[in-house]
Amino acid sequence: MDKLKLGIGREIITPQIGGELYGYGKGVISEKVNDDLTVTAFYFEQGTQKALMVSMTVCLINTKLAEHLISRIEECFGIPADCCMLCATHTHSGPDIVSEDYDSKYVEEIFAPALFAAARKSVGSAEPVRMGAKRADSFIGINRRELTEDDRVILGQNPWGCFNPKMTVLSFMREDGTILANMIHYGAHCTAAGKNHEISRDWAGVMIDALERTTGGITAFFNGPEGDVGPRLSNGKTTGDLSFVYEHGALAARDAIRIQQRIDSYGDEKLCAAACDLCIPVKQRIPLREAEAQYELVKDAAGRTAVKTAAHFRKIIESYKKGEPELKEHVLRQRIIALGDIVFVSFPFEMFSEVGLRIDRIIEDKEVLSLACTNGSEGYFVTYDAICRGGYEVGRYQIRHVQDYFDGADGYVVRGSVENIRKVLE
Repeated sequence: MDKLKLGIGREIITPQIGGELYGYGKGVISEKVNDDLTVTAFYFEQGTQKALMVSMTVCLINTKLAEHLISRIEECFGIPADCCMLCATHTHSGPDIVSEDYDSKYVEEIFAPALFAAARKSVGSAEPVRMGAKRADSFIGINRRELTEDDRVILGQNPWGCFNPKMTVLSFMREDGTILANMIHYGAHCTAAGKNHEISRDWAGVMIDALERTTGGITAFFNGPEGDVGPRLSNGKTTGDLSFVYEHGALAARDAIRIQQRIDSYGDEKLCAAACDLCIPVKQRIPLREAEAQYELVKDAAGRTAVKTAAHFRKIIESYKKGEPELKEHVLRQRIIALGDIVFVSFPFEMFSEVGLRIDRIIEDKEVLSLACTNGSEGYFVTYDAICRGGYEVGRYQIRHVQDYFDGADGYVVRGSVENIRKVLE
């Protein structure tokens, strides 16, 4: 078996001050830079197999933009599009490259050039490595769907709610015994800073910097299923201010360092990367008259949720006027990258934690690390049992598409993803 090679590239993607910070309501404008935003590219090569994973410290990335950038990467560097993952860390203190009217000037002048430069550096610096990995509990996350006394779901802390406590650290060792790079996987929102006006990587940035100082290897964070998980802040919430970035980041750093230091062996691992279609069944459109009536009710309302709701009904109306056919399913391209027994699986959703837990449990002989907010932004993806209680995430889930997903679509995603993983690894 050929040696696994890894190349690393990093570039700054900090926007100019004065732009909107994406992640909360409109009007949260940056006033200064707390810490620089980055893109960190991991280029893997083994024989003829190539793969690229990029950690981007932004909230989300527009789906069409992601696919366009991946196509460009394939053209420029010969890395198959089916073997590329662009992974957003989901910091709420970064620029808008998500919405339909995202900051195209920022993308064209800063983000895209930096992404390609980081990819170029990674491809040009590939060297033989051995990999070690360790997984252990970290309780820096908590289910954020807090239940009030009157049974409403609000964004807070739910101590009995589902979340995945497992943090996984992968380290890559050069032939001289030094650490080239680290990858940290965990699922939790990067919202410790709250509605701050400083550009920041949030708590994950503190964790990244600490592990880099400890190991000497370039480190990046890859967010897992975080749709219903926030940081377990000491204020009893999952949002705070900039002081919580440092407080919570220090706790996350402690866990990441502890886990990395427990890696007891490094070995030669097999690289495998490919993609398959993930098919998710959808409901029929609501009738045109109902869509028109609902649009009239919300078209003049203020606030981001109201605007998105109006846009949802407007899109349904437009789909009828254009004569668009009724679909049976949405088809997404799911990338899978395996490094030995570690399997990364891409999802363009803010996915609920239970979905990732179920997939990992079914694939018994591998450690499956589901990646949320990867290769696009298709909104929240909730579990069937959450729909009856409602809440912010469920509300967004139900107005995302012209044809909504079936209420039990999470089961289809679990089974489809498991089938795709097995197909790629067989």
